[in-house]
Amino acid sequence: MASRGILTYGAYLPYRRLDRSEIRAVAGTGGGTGTRTVASYDEDTTTLGVAAARAALAAAPAGVRPGSLWFATVSPAYVDKTNATAIHAALRLDAEAPAFDVNGAVRSAVGALRAGLASGEPALVVAADMRTGLPGSSDEAVGGDGASALLLGSAEDGPLLAEVVSWGSATEEFLDRWRTPGDSRSKLWEERFGENRYVALGAKAWDDA
Repeated sequence: MASRGILTYGAYLPYRRLDRSEIRAVAGTGGGTGTRTVASYDEDTTTLGVAAARAALAAAPAGVRPGSLWFATVSPAYVDKTNATAIHAALRLDAEAPAFDVNGAVRSAVGALRAGLASGEPALVVAADMRTGLPGSSDEAVGGDGASALLLGSAEDGPLLAEVVSWGSATEEFLDRWRTPGDSRSKLWEERFGENRYVALGAKAWDDA
């Protein structure tokens, strides 16, 4: 079986920027240096995802078309509706190519990536988010709005930018970041708690791979 990996990639960052130094002046706390990306009033995660996906497909090898589309976000434009179908329509993908939402967690994009790589045919994986947080919080300053897309395939489809060599994983349930339905911001556990758990799990996954 031919090696699988990344054929092309695309990214999109909104034009507008928030100067982090202005956050402290307004909120009384937070801020920092530099800027963060901010989506415009007429942008959402679907439109961000379309822009990134178009860039990825523009560089696709001749004749390569996605056999499936996977869209990951924690801030979907719709609930009770598949958002990936809107991206599918905007890209004019083949009707036979299914479109899937992989939503809810900030790490859903990794699951979408693995599903796309395991699909056995060219797959387009798109991730987009619009990050929010309390005024003056680290999420407000450190986060940003944007999207990325990867066209996945095999060495038979064209030259691979990156190839999958092996996989390793470690799964454990604990609460480090969460947001209940209807909330506009995430809640965070003490950072050292998450770091202590993630480092051990990451080391195990690395060793297994």
